Amino acid sequence: MQLTLETVTIQRGGFSLLASGTFDQGVHLLTGRVGSGKSTLGEILGNVLEPASGRIVRDEIRSSVLSMQFPEYHITTTNVMEEILSWGRNPDQVLETAGLSGRGRDDLLTLSRGELKRLHLACLILGRYDLMVLDEPFAGLDEEARFWISSHLSERRDGIIVIISHDITTLPCIDHLWEMQNGVLNDIGKIPDALARWDTAPPLIRYLLKNDSNLSGLSCQDIVEAVCRIRG
Repeated sequence: MQLTLETVTIQRGGFSLLASGTFDQGVHLLTGRVGSGKSTLGEILGNVLEPASGRIVRDEIRSSVLSMQFPEYHITTTNVMEEILSWGRNPDQVLETAGLSGRGRDDLLTLSRGELKRLHLACLILGRYDLMVLDEPFAGLDEEARFWISSHLSERRDGIIVIISHDITTLPCIDHLWEMQNGVLNDIGKIPDALARWDTAPPLIRYLLKNDSNLSGLSCQDIVEAVCRIRG
């Protein structure tokens, strides 16, 4: 199972995007500065936006989903139960997973943004997709909810998962690292070797690399364990 971009380009006003690379089965982190083109690339990967040129090859990818940053964009009904059923999910399972048990009759507009995002993510992760593109999945969530979605993604090793985020304080275990720089997609490589080539790595990652050459992952737990090893 692979998704390959062959010299894919797009132009939006004064912004241009160029992307080439292959996304294999596993969990990928696509990071980069705000405005670098991450979300635009996500829309291309999620088959929502057509590129101006280039070719996209979806090998054995029969189902895909794009989760946008703001959960309001995904609302199609009026109450919690109807929203769950619109996804074709089991209501009791979704409500329990999202921490919303007993709230199936609630109006969606009465949910906080964090609750709405938990509902959306629960509907998403309880489905089966060959390709999942998650744009800022941790935005708007408290620490407990961030750990919840990160744990679910870490357990799910089938298919291709692309996490688009500039925030690496909470992450599942990542297999491959990508970065957008000024509209150009850079393939940094597989974890952990890619970390040494990550020129714009956050200070904590640079600190760990300087003090622990055997850093083996990029999940939140891996980072904490590495710091504990270094500091004794």
